[in-house]
Amino acid sequence: MIRSARSFLFLLFLLIPVLATADEQQKAHKILNKVTAIATDPIGRRAVSLAMSQCLPVDRKELAQRRREMNLNYGDLFVAYELVKSGTKMDDIAAKMKTGKTIWQAADEQRPDWKQIGDEAKKLNSKVDINLIGHFRNNKEAEDKRDRIDGYDPTLDTVAADNNVSKQEIEDAEQRYVFLRDHSGAVSNSTLDTSTEKAARGVLGGPLKPPASIE
Repeated sequence: MIRSARSFLFLLFLLIPVLATADEQQKAHKILNKVTAIATDPIGRRAVSLAMSQCLPVDRKELAQRRREMNLNYGDLFVAYELVKSGTKMDDIAAKMKTGKTIWQAADEQRPDWKQIGDEAKKLNSKVDINLIGHFRNNKEAEDKRDRIDGYDPTLDTVAADNNVSKQEIEDAEQRYVFLRDHSGAVSNSTLDTSTEKAARGVLGGPLKPPASIE
């Protein structure tokens, strides 16, 4: 009985870090699915493309090219570049995906720091919101100029993998989009995460209170 109890505790001890890693991966996946969902709309895609270029940093033309070559939506593309930042070669990632593996399966083999990737994904989401707010503040001329300089066209930046999001995630993205549009010049109480709140204050002069899908 004592030996069995010790074996169970030892097994549990081994499983705890595995379960913790899986939980962090799930959190990162959920955050990045928000990015993918908001990018199903051309306006949202422009905001996501610019935000990812700002975060990585990688120019938008390269991001669009990588998406076409590897059939990656923006959430999955972010994971690929996070792996590259850790020393993995993009060609090696592409080779693994050609065998039928998803980017998440390929990433797991590298044992990445999923908590760090999740934290970076939150920063990406914050920049997406700020870029959308800028769009709704009637900066279309500046947006068009930036697109021309970057050689970027959101209407052409599409791949089949962009559809790999659920109906609920699309609905959440729509709520997020409408909220930011309707409050692009408003100020109210805030429940945003710290980074998003600070960024929103910088653009709007005050905090916003978002729907649950943004938090």
